[in-house]
Amino acid sequence: MMNYNPITMQRFDLKGMMIFPNPEKIKKTAKQADLLVIKECFCPNGHDLVSNQAVFDGFKGIVIKVRKSGLEGYVALNPVYGLKHRISLNIDLNSNDLLEVLCPHCGTALPVYSACTCGGDLVTLFLDKKPDFTNSILICNRVDCHNAQIRLHNEVVNYDDSGNVVFK
Repeated sequence: MMNYNPITMQRFDLKGMMIFPNPEKIKKTAKQADLLVIKECFCPNGHDLVSNQAVFDGFKGIVIKVRKSGLEGYVALNPVYGLKHRISLNIDLNSNDLLEVLCPHCGTALPVYSACTCGGDLVTLFLDKKPDFTNSILICNRVDCHNAQIRLHNEVVNYDDSGNVVFK
């Protein structure tokens, strides 16, 4: 059995089967009741980006459309805050690629919140159907940059050393 490493992120094992994160490993890492799971998030036009087209550890994934160099595909993100697993579909992604991030339903570009420390952009997924930057998820558009934030009422959500959710 191959170990899953999100940095090298192999898509297929030696038999050609797609590799998915091991839910038992996740459950051992944290109690499911203690996990912060995104159950819905939206594009600026109110389309829900959480979908059962990709399921991570029993949770519906966040599906976004991406574009680079004229090519389009999809990326499914793990909805558990702090877990960086993702799957790309119909597009090959290379480390450091900068992507345009779009709604998979209407094709609208997700708005940029700010520059990321890596030189990419933090794009916004809204936690309410009505766009509100103070209640949002921010993800970097650079492949392999793991910078991401959840903002609730303009406070950044984090885990403390004990795994409890805290606001800063």
